[in-house]
Amino acid sequence: MQTTLRIDDELYRRAKAEAARQGITLTQFLEEALRLRLQYRPGKPVKLPTFDSGKVFDFTPEQLKELIQSDDSAYDLHKLGRS
Repeated sequence: MQTTLRIDDELYRRAKAEAARQGITLTQFLEEALRLRLQYRPGKPVKLPTFDSGKVFDFTPEQLKELIQSDDSAYDLHKLGRS
């Protein structure tokens, strides 16, 4: 099907350049973008792969938050040259 679209100039240039970089037509690029956008469902659960290391993960959410904060602080001090 052929159609006419009104697209922001900058967005058009970026899409056309990316299509060229990928070695595909602008039509192919836009069709793929539309397919991906139509597949997206806000709030739809995402299933991520998990792996079993065989070890016990024995941290509470509070302990994890504490570890992250202490690690962030150590990183910030390192960036400041105060490690």
